Amino acid sequence: VEEQIITEICNKAPYAQGIVVSDFVYGVITPRVLEVIGEMASQHNLLVFGDLQCSSQFGNVSKFQNFYLLSTTEREARFALGDHDKGVEWVANALINKTGAKNLIMKLGSEGFITYSRNTDGFINSQNFPALNPNPVDVAGAGDSLLAALAVGLCSGVPLMLSSAIGACMAALAVQNVGNVPVSRHSLQKHLRQMTLNPT
Repeated sequence: VEEQIITEICNKAPYAQGIVVSDFVYGVITPRVLEVIGEMASQHNLLVFGDLQCSSQFGNVSKFQNFYLLSTTEREARFALGDHDKGVEWVANALINKTGAKNLIMKLGSEGFITYSRNTDGFINSQNFPALNPNPVDVAGAGDSLLAALAVGLCSGVPLMLSSAIGACMAALAVQNVGNVPVSRHSLQKHLRQMTLNPT
């Protein structure tokens, strides 16, 4: 299975702008798979995005080294650093430094998320994005929708903070339905128009 995955990555990489690694921590994303992803990203100038899906098991997000963007929950970040006491800002900065990530999304559940970006001087900028749906029906798929919007936006040349704002809208739409239901482009465009006309 590992060899099949590696073959697919190598075959598809020349035609891609980025690679999204969504690791459910069941053993599919092996060290060798991550190594090949790194090689392909370097060879074809691809952006690499990483996310763990740790609902019933523990995974260490720090295994994602030198990714363009990491998406993690506060709980996952604290587990990776072995720290449960320091503030969120310290945790985010420490995780960026430990992984070499250029950008980080710290998901905070009902409080939304914070986007962090390391500039060329090494300084880390941050911007908070509140949850835009205060009464979610089902939170399944919120993080997936956020990461999808970020990956598509960034691979298309949209700046990080604008991609994050679009991602916040995607996540707000994702939690309106029961189950992990994909958000259509039409729904997103309609929501963005409403947000522009009627900002809250």
